[in-house]
Amino acid sequence: QSEQIAPADGKLYSLRDVTATVESVPLIASSIMSKKLAEGLDALVLDVKVGNGAFMKKQVDARRLAQMMVGIGRRMDKRVQALITDMNQPLGYAVGNALEVMEVSQTLMNQGPADLTRLSLELAARMIHLAKIAPTLDDARQMAENKLVDGSGYRKFKQVITAQGGDPQALDKFELLPNATGMREIMSPRAGYVSLINAGDIGRASTLMGAGRSRKDDSIDAAVGVILEVKVGEKIDAGSVLCRLYYTSEEHVEEANEMVEGAFHISSQKAEERALILEVVG
Repeated sequence: QSEQIAPADGKLYSLRDVTATVESVPLIASSIMSKKLAEGLDALVLDVKVGNGAFMKKQVDARRLAQMMVGIGRRMDKRVQALITDMNQPLGYAVGNALEVMEVSQTLMNQGPADLTRLSLELAARMIHLAKIAPTLDDARQMAENKLVDGSGYRKFKQVITAQGGDPQALDKFELLPNATGMREIMSPRAGYVSLINAGDIGRASTLMGAGRSRKDDSIDAAVGVILEVKVGEKIDAGSVLCRLYYTSEEHVEEANEMVEGAFHISSQKAEERALILEVVG
């Protein structure tokens, strides 16, 4: 967001911050949609996350937000859909700036995590359909999959990076991206099934190491983050690697380590598999 796109939104957010209305659903909806509508779009697909790693913790609240945003768009004569998607574990395996760029590159080469690939294809397909490029949603899904498999989606992403002044070679040569100087492994204390990976705790630990901001004037360390080695439902042995922490400073590593260890729950029985896409609104 810049001063040229929805400039009033920044001022309104500052007011929300000091009036305890950051969590106001109508104000969240207006903040998001003002920026989208300012771009001059005709159609829009929204991904509304819900769960311990999302702003919306309850599905009923996520649904309310989705319905409100779809309603705003339609009142502006835009074609809008919202997917409510599960964020009770991280999407994909990577958490952190450069680490996620690497995972995006692998996904666009059709070598990415199953959950990230599936959701990306579904969002792309619904956008293709809403944009009236494909006559049916099934046709749009096939078109999106074809673009992934033939590599044209990957090539287009490189063009986008170039247009924004970036270096597309970084997608092929990861050494061009910021790299962490330290790494430590988090091991499972016992055998069993992974029943929970608290995405919120993983995100907070990454922020502690510098991947995000706690204050507005904090700098971002693009190299740091977490790489998961397991997903919910997987059977593991005692001593199995659950994830790896990547860092450039020792300052907050112990605290992040403790937080990440607590994010993984191991049980004796396999957890019931949760749907990735919970609802479609619009």
